[in-house]
Amino acid sequence: MKRRDEMRIESYRERAVRSRRRRERELKKTRFILMNAAIALVVILIVFVVAIIKLNGKGNSGSKDYTQENIKKKDTKKAKKPVMTATPAPTKKAVTQNTGVGAKKWIRTDLDKDKPMIALSFDDGPYTPVTSKILKVLKKYDSRATFFVVGNRIQTYKEILKESYDMGNQIGSHTYDHEDLSKKNKKQLISEMRKTNRELRSVIGCNATLIRPPYGNISDLMRKVIKIPMMYWSVDTDDWKWRNTAKILAGCKNVKDGDIILMHDLYPSTANAVKKLVPRLRKKGYQLVTIDELFYYKGIKAKAGKVYASGRK
Repeated sequence: MKRRDEMRIESYRERAVRSRRRRERELKKTRFILMNAAIALVVILIVFVVAIIKLNGKGNSGSKDYTQENIKKKDTKKAKKPVMTATPAPTKKAVTQNTGVGAKKWIRTDLDKDKPMIALSFDDGPYTPVTSKILKVLKKYDSRATFFVVGNRIQTYKEILKESYDMGNQIGSHTYDHEDLSKKNKKQLISEMRKTNRELRSVIGCNATLIRPPYGNISDLMRKVIKIPMMYWSVDTDDWKWRNTAKILAGCKNVKDGDIILMHDLYPSTANAVKKLVPRLRKKGYQLVTIDELFYYKGIKAKAGKVYASGRK
C-alpha cells in the first residue's frame, strides 16, 4: 500500500514538472510573439512619423505666402503699364433700350435728328426661322425696324414676336387673316382690327399703332372706320417675287433719307439681304429706325385713316 502511494506521488510530481515545463515553453513563445509584435509596431510608427515629416517638408516648400505685403508685391509685378495712344481707344456703344409700352417702347428719344433715317419694314410674319435672323442683324448694328404681323400667326410665333418687341422694334398690324380689306364691310373691318389687337395684347401688352393693308388696297370705308394711320412704302424690294438676295439689294440701291422699305420676313433670301443691307446703310450714315421714330424726328403727325408712304412731308 505504502509503495503504491509513493508511486502515485511520484507520478503527480512528474506530471507537475511536465506541466510546468510546458507552461514555461508556452510563456517563452508568447513573450517571443509579443516582442516581435512590439518591434513591428515600433517600426510601423517610425515609418509613419518619417512619412509625415516628409509630407510636411514638401508642403512647406510649395506653400504660398499670402501675407498682405507679399500680395502687394505680386500684384505690382503682374500689373502692366497702360499703353499710351494718340487718341483715346474707342468704346463699344451700348445698345439703346427703351422702357414703357407701345410707342414709348419703340421710339428712342436720343437719336440725331440731323442725320438721315430709313425705316425698314417687314410684312406677313412673324416666322421664327427668318425673323430671328433679321433681329440678330438689327441688334448687332443697334438698329430697329417695323414688323407688320398677321394676327392668326401671332400665337404660333409668339416667342419671336415678344423678342422683337422687347428689342424696341415696332409692331404693326397686317390684319388678322391677310385678306383684302377693301372688300370688307364695316363690321368685318372692325373684327379684323379687334382680333389682331387682342392677339397682340396677349403677347406684348399693347395694340398696333399702324396698319399696313394687305396688297396695298384701300377703300373709302377703310379711311373712315380704321382709327390708326395706314402705311404704304416708298421702296418696294419685291423680295416675295424675286426671292434672290442680289435682286433685293439692287432694289435698295438708290434709297434716301425718309424712305420706308418694304420686305417680308418669310424668305431666307430676305434675311440674307438684310445681313448685307443693314451694315451698308449704317456705313453710309443712315440711322435705321421704326416708322413711329421716323415720323417723330421728321415732325410728321400721322392721323387716323390717312395713308403715308415715307418720312418726307
